[in-house]
Amino acid sequence: MSNPKEEKAKVVKLKEILGKDLSIPGYQRPYKWTIKHVQQLLDDLLTHFRNQEQVYRIGTVVIHKDGKNFDIVDGQQRLITLSLLLHSLGSENNLLNQPLTHSISKNNVINNYDFIKNYSISDTKAFKKYLLEICEMVYVELDDLDEAFQFFDSQNSRGKPLESYDLLKAYHLREMKDKPKEIVHHCVERWEKSALSQEINNLDKIINYILFRLRQWHYQESGEVFTSDELETFKGVSESATYPYLSPLFATKVVEKLAQQNPMFYHPRFVKTNFQTIQTLINGEQFFDYVQYYSELYEKLFKEGSGLVDKVKKINGEDIEKGVNTFLNNQEYCYRVGDKYLKNLFECTVLFYFDKFGEVYLDEFISKAFLWVYRIRFEYQRITFKTIEDEAHSKNGLFNHIEKSSTPIQVLRYTSAIREEKFNNIDNKIKKIFGVK
Repeated sequence: MSNPKEEKAKVVKLKEILGKDLSIPGYQRPYKWTIKHVQQLLDDLLTHFRNQEQVYRIGTVVIHKDGKNFDIVDGQQRLITLSLLLHSLGSENNLLNQPLTHSISKNNVINNYDFIKNYSISDTKAFKKYLLEICEMVYVELDDLDEAFQFFDSQNSRGKPLESYDLLKAYHLREMKDKPKEIVHHCVERWEKSALSQEINNLDKIINYILFRLRQWHYQESGEVFTSDELETFKGVSESATYPYLSPLFATKVVEKLAQQNPMFYHPRFVKTNFQTIQTLINGEQFFDYVQYYSELYEKLFKEGSGLVDKVKKINGEDIEKGVNTFLNNQEYCYRVGDKYLKNLFECTVLFYFDKFGEVYLDEFISKAFLWVYRIRFEYQRITFKTIEDEAHSKNGLFNHIEKSSTPIQVLRYTSAIREEKFNNIDNKIKKIFGVK
């Protein structure tokens, strides 16, 4: 039986592809190819051209047919580069007329085109004909966006594949089709900046390792890997929904907006936008605000040196000179997979508490979270993701205790201790904190 997706894949000349009304959808990443990538493609093309090879297959392009638009899901980097090359050879196509909303894309287009213009090509007329009429790509056109992304994910692309959270961007941007363009562009710009960031609070960290796990653990579900199968975790309800349970949520947003417009008339607590990690999400703009909020909160808590967690410099009477967070990032065995899992559980626990109670008794809670999490290091020879997830799901664990508590004082009543010491290859400072020799 044939695969319907394979039936939609065909080999097409470059001229036919670039002759379509191609568009770059808002969920696409920036045009990130630099001169290094352009030179590699040009060298490959010219080598095949000079060797008079009849066919050169450049790669794959995946298109989502959306009405009259042919949205590029995969192949954006090559198609823009090829369009720049053909423009330098005197051949135009619609793709270069597309607005580039991201500053990274604009800079790379300018730099790459300058490089291409100065590249030595002897017979430009013959080379242009070769590109358009001989070179070809595998062309896949699909009507369903999710199917297009799934097809893309299944390919072994030389470029970096889209992350699952890029599907979320696509979903929530579709929910913003009636919003002003400047709002949409602002959301995309923030998202891409965080996706490309090397900082501690980039999208990979915030969505895959913090928000996804907290939302899944709340429902006693597995939060190990965020894939396209778990997109429902971050899909919410429309702004137009009128369900009674949403009334407090919408009312809060109205008050926040009024307070931001008239800050002198409202208590400061209402001026700043606030979210809850496990709340029902409102599709569209508020989803992007939700992710941005937790990106900023994560940095506030866990930035080395200035984060709130590093203000705690003593646990169980033991001095931690540079603060808890910096210590955990640099303790003797921080490189071990198990210790990384423990650090993630610690971060999720602290953020979950802060999400509910803010800075009230935060220092005391950080000490309690440290003792609850790192006793696990003594209790297990080998720590897997299941180890920390079982702790997060436990009815007797600190996570569940936070959920049930109405005040910080109730949370601080929680106690934990090493149940059985099975492992001793642990940083000496952690041993001292627990009184273990």
